[in-house]
Amino acid sequence: MRSYAIIYTTMAITDKIENLIKDSLKKQGVKGIDIVVEIPNDETHGEYSSNIAMILASKLKKNPMEIAQEIVGAMEKDIDIERVEVVKPGFINFFLSNRYLLTEASKIVDRKEQYFKLNSRKGSKVLIEYTDANLFKEMHIGHLYSNVVGESFARLQEALGADVKRSCYQGDVGLHVAKTLWGLEKKLQEDQLPFEKLETLDLEHRVEYLGQAYSLGEEHYTELKDAIAIEEIDNINYYIFYLVIDSLEKRDFQKYEEINLLEKYKKGRQWCIDFFEKIYEKVGTEFDYHFFESEVCEQGLKIVLENLGTIFEEDEGAILYRGNEEKNLHTRVFVNKYGLPVYEAKELALALKKSELIDFDESIVVTADEQSGYFKVVLDALSKIDESSAKKTRHIPHGKVKLPGSKKMSSRKGNILSAEWLIEETKMRVLGIMEENNEFDIENLEETAEKIAIGAIKYAFLKVGVGRDIVFDFDSSITFDGDTGPYLMYVFSRCKSILVEANSLSTKTLCLDLCLDNVYVKRLLSHISKYKGALLDSASNYFPSVLCQYLFELGKHFNSFYQNVRVLDAENEERQILLLLVNATMNVMEDGLNNLGIPIVERM
Repeated sequence: MRSYAIIYTTMAITDKIENLIKDSLKKQGVKGIDIVVEIPNDETHGEYSSNIAMILASKLKKNPMEIAQEIVGAMEKDIDIERVEVVKPGFINFFLSNRYLLTEASKIVDRKEQYFKLNSRKGSKVLIEYTDANLFKEMHIGHLYSNVVGESFARLQEALGADVKRSCYQGDVGLHVAKTLWGLEKKLQEDQLPFEKLETLDLEHRVEYLGQAYSLGEEHYTELKDAIAIEEIDNINYYIFYLVIDSLEKRDFQKYEEINLLEKYKKGRQWCIDFFEKIYEKVGTEFDYHFFESEVCEQGLKIVLENLGTIFEEDEGAILYRGNEEKNLHTRVFVNKYGLPVYEAKELALALKKSELIDFDESIVVTADEQSGYFKVVLDALSKIDESSAKKTRHIPHGKVKLPGSKKMSSRKGNILSAEWLIEETKMRVLGIMEENNEFDIENLEETAEKIAIGAIKYAFLKVGVGRDIVFDFDSSITFDGDTGPYLMYVFSRCKSILVEANSLSTKTLCLDLCLDNVYVKRLLSHISKYKGALLDSASNYFPSVLCQYLFELGKHFNSFYQNVRVLDAENEERQILLLLVNATMNVMEDGLNNLGIPIVERM
């Protein structure tokens, strides 16, 4: 029987392993080599592993197994490392000591907030733009996906110590607005509904009505190719741009003034802003900056006109940026034949506006991958206007999201899956499961169900690598057993309930060999010790799926531990270390879920 003193060290274990390898190589006359230490996929291969021997094989002209053996043979002993082994074809695997594993668990409990702070990006300033739902249309599940991805990026960068600012760029001018305003007039007439009556409806129904109006306008403009509708919508589009661009030539706008189109535009715009804010509040996003197309379209037009003949060229009345096959860039219009700036021109002005208002080292823009070609062209053009802004800007695309068997979403004819619908539908299904299960004896059932629903959606979106398409299946996403958000949330809640029942916890005395020899205890301790490495990997590479996988494995290890180890029946020191392990698991799960933007539920 042995006890283990808690000795807190500041050096990360990966840094220590790297230094041990470097010192060993120096003894053999090998210097200036970058050492990579990774978490092996197979847990029987230790907590950490390095392939340095295989990297050196060609340089030293020796067998990697021989090199690995020489490195290990010359390596200094370290109290944090129990043993080091070499396996084919030349991996060096490191197994951490009981002392180290227990110390890490103790630090997680005793120094929770301080422990989880990583400083690899301390001092860095990061601006992340995401969601970008257009006003005058419903926010669809693609925008919700962008929000979930962008919010996870922001939180993961904050976990690295970066100063993060969140921004959302919303379209409040453009053809989609004109289609909505045109459709709104038609619907109000057909429904014999005065606009004043529409204003009395609750916010959700007002925004839904605008979505239906957009679908009507889109149908006449794009599908039916209604010549009269097209002309009227184009004129409305010009009118809205005229309101925000001083240099545009005035036309006869009397009919728009007679129907108070400007008032309807302003009120419809605000309805959408207010409704979207309700969704952002539900999913836990608070933006530092809201940018609107109306704020940058005049500057965008000015930028293009000032660079006409050098960067941009005129073609059949429009102004475009000529593509480049060598750079895999296609030609895109920046100002249309009506003299109005399109998305590309406004994007240039937005980039400059960000640089003027915000001090950042990196500007991340998160959108669907279908805009990748668009951003390549925009950033290439931006590099010729403001090279610094272009270099700091990075577009990270994500895939599409749909339901099983559903076709590609379209706003036409209302064929759209809204973000609000997905949240509410998931919530209703979660409520159904909870009401059927007598174990869920919870106050504020609906509030809890909404948190679980949001956790289910977010985890289902994030566990798949960013860039890949997602099929969101209700049944497989809301189950409390398996690779799901509710499963991880339940693990946290289970840990919490054990600690409440135990009613006491001391971390001053560490454990017996008997306790640490238990395979379920050791596996859980080992996995907990890898959290910082998984978090660093996930955040540094903008891969939230890495953290998702880690937390799922943590959940599995905890459940095996819970089913095979009688925590509350143990006595004295052994009971204390088992409770310490439960507490450390709970804290890691909470921090991990928070870094993904997933809420926790105290009791389930």
